[in-house]
Amino acid sequence: MRLPLTLLAALVLAHGAHAQSTQTKTPPPKIEKKTGLVDVSNEYWPTPGAYPVPQVPYRHTLRSVSLDDLANRNILPLGVYNGTPQLNANKEWYEKNFYATLAAKKVWNPGTSPKTHEFQGPITWKYEPIPQLPPPPCNQPQPTGYDAEGCRYVNTLFKDVEAKDPARAQQLREQVRRGRDVWFKGTFGNQDEPYLHFARVAGGQDKIFYPWLDTRERKHRFTKYGLINDPDCTEGDASTNYWDKCPDPHSSGVLGYRKYYADPTKDEKTGKVVFDPKTSPYTKGELEKNLRYVVGHPCVQCHVGFDPTNPPKDPNKPRWENLSATIGNQHIVQPLMFFQGTDHDAVVRQVLKAGRPGTIDTSLVANDFQNNPGTQNNIMDFQNRRVFEHVMKDPVTGEIKKGLTQNVLKGGEDSVGDRLALIRVYVNIGMCTEECWTPNFPTPGKLFGERSKQSPFSIKQCAAECEPWNYADAKMHDLAAFLITGGPTYLGKSAEVDNTPGLKYVDLGKVPQGRKVFARECASCHSSKVAPENIRRDKAALERFYEGHVFGSEDFWQYEFTKEERESVKFVTQYMAKDKDGKLRPKQFAKDGVFGQDWLGNDEPVPFHEIGTNMCRALHDNHNEGHIWEEFSSETYKQRKSPGKVDVTLNQMVPGLGGMKIGEREIKGGPGYLRNISLLSVWATAPFLHNNAIGEMPVLKDGSPDVTVAGRVKAFEQAFEELMMSDDPKVKPSRPQKISKTDTDIWLALQEDQGGLIKLPVSKGTPIGKFTSSDPHRPVTQKCDDLVENKGHQFGVSLSKEDKHALREFLKLM
Repeated sequence: MRLPLTLLAALVLAHGAHAQSTQTKTPPPKIEKKTGLVDVSNEYWPTPGAYPVPQVPYRHTLRSVSLDDLANRNILPLGVYNGTPQLNANKEWYEKNFYATLAAKKVWNPGTSPKTHEFQGPITWKYEPIPQLPPPPCNQPQPTGYDAEGCRYVNTLFKDVEAKDPARAQQLREQVRRGRDVWFKGTFGNQDEPYLHFARVAGGQDKIFYPWLDTRERKHRFTKYGLINDPDCTEGDASTNYWDKCPDPHSSGVLGYRKYYADPTKDEKTGKVVFDPKTSPYTKGELEKNLRYVVGHPCVQCHVGFDPTNPPKDPNKPRWENLSATIGNQHIVQPLMFFQGTDHDAVVRQVLKAGRPGTIDTSLVANDFQNNPGTQNNIMDFQNRRVFEHVMKDPVTGEIKKGLTQNVLKGGEDSVGDRLALIRVYVNIGMCTEECWTPNFPTPGKLFGERSKQSPFSIKQCAAECEPWNYADAKMHDLAAFLITGGPTYLGKSAEVDNTPGLKYVDLGKVPQGRKVFARECASCHSSKVAPENIRRDKAALERFYEGHVFGSEDFWQYEFTKEERESVKFVTQYMAKDKDGKLRPKQFAKDGVFGQDWLGNDEPVPFHEIGTNMCRALHDNHNEGHIWEEFSSETYKQRKSPGKVDVTLNQMVPGLGGMKIGEREIKGGPGYLRNISLLSVWATAPFLHNNAIGEMPVLKDGSPDVTVAGRVKAFEQAFEELMMSDDPKVKPSRPQKISKTDTDIWLALQEDQGGLIKLPVSKGTPIGKFTSSDPHRPVTQKCDDLVENKGHQFGVSLSKEDKHALREFLKLM
């Protein structure tokens, strides 16, 4: 029998719930000048120079765009933040130790350890770098296939600059290469988050281990888990302690997971070392106990995926040319990988299992108490994203002034420039968790008082108390330089594993008609050529506004128009022009080159009820004033006009009364919007919507995801068909409603850490949104009450069958 929630809350209060532990605040340390170099072992690379640099061209698109190019177009600088005092006082040191500070570890004070550290307890450690060697120049053979691929990548870029200034081209390539290395290798101490913070909801530190890292799992890591094997590695054995055998000593064998030696295990009574990770022989069960290595996670953990234009023959045996670092892994339930050691009926496992492949809840750790998984942003052609002017507060000086920003995250929440938006991601995946993050979380079990709600993360405090912030911050310009070189993955440039060309999957004769449908129905939201406000609801006017405009790649622009259109005098006169070399090209490319490419999104925030999708992601409020990410959103964001009101309902877990409306509340402080996203490479990134809920990922006979070109096209066509259907169950046919549910009975605690004396029985088949969208610190009502995940976006549903087909074929070229 379930107890009424009000009674449960009263019992929690009666028992005192959870003792409050406080974070010991120390004054900021004196900023001292750093000197010298971090020592790195000369034996770091087992086989230096073993990998020649490949010369094979890419099928997916790369962009020779530099930060200087963006600055010259007044797109940079973004934001008003100029670094912390610690960083600015030691820029030369961070530059010299770029590779030596890609990773870091805690050095615990005597008598303290991860086992003794309490939630929101005092800091009892300092940091040391985990040194890594820089790779040799790209005119030399490389120590790993990864490094050789990095050289292949950058050697493709800046050919135009090289023709005029070879030295400058080399500088630009080196910066991109360093940024790529940050993307693949930068962990900055975040290996501690799973063992300290995740363990709090997993049932203890002994539940945090990674069975898929066992080298005997390598042969089916992708088909079983969705994980991508490091192409450099091979299956190990007892001699490698059942880890993969890799030329990079920090590669775990799985891309996105870096391994570092664990601290020696000591006898609790005598203090003597009983297991030295560097020297002790293999011990049965050591993988489960994390005795030898701990695992950190760089950004590619979520963002590396198979290149849609060049898929692998065997997804368990990819080569570097089969991978894209920025498209995102559509085939994995990423956060679940951290909790494979938990019991099947653990709440955290049930919640994460319900997430759709290719999504991650960005509030998973900094909880906003509303169920809102979202896709990883597809990083393509960022040089053409719109830039907006916002009023911002400098987090170091407190000065308020205007600055430029892009709208990042699904609702445009990160709105203080690229530098802070990028570094916030590193915090979100575990950097400086205990020093800067958890002190600002509400204390589990607290219902009243200061510790019953979150408080703002302080960038200034974080940099003073957590040196890895500065390690990472010093590298964000290099990272940005890498990310802006990523371009689309065009179906027209793809080839199947048997070399079947991608254009085979497009009905090219329908594309011109589909282009007109897109101009009338979609481009007002999904084009970076922004239509005037007064014509956005006039479809005929929109079609005229976009006449002659190329939405897709210049390589395939002819397919967007009929032969009669292309050869007409009007078209040639108005929409074609000669470039500086005298070549006749579409005017937008003749004038601006890659900057003429349409980004296929205007990034403008739209009230959630106009889009009609599941509201919980739009109501994400961690960037509001007084909330955890306050310093990562602009003043303009916080002052956005309210998009309206939502119902206030009783907590869904209250028997008999859950979900009953008891009032309304106005949305304030910035939430309630979703930005109009880019449709670049939409053919390759189905399912659709912010949560991948429109469509399903096709699977092969063995149950593994189909990563072929044909599989991606099939996923796109099926998702498009569902997108073009009514979400009203009364209409036939209509979308089948999708609601993620538990697949077993569970016991749910009233605290977010699953602690406390009282557990609530939850039956198999319960929608997870009923309890993941309720705030345990405000337990009477739902934080967000919206369970159906694939509703909304009804634009185009009323189109004719012919127009829908034409639109689908047009979008395949984008």
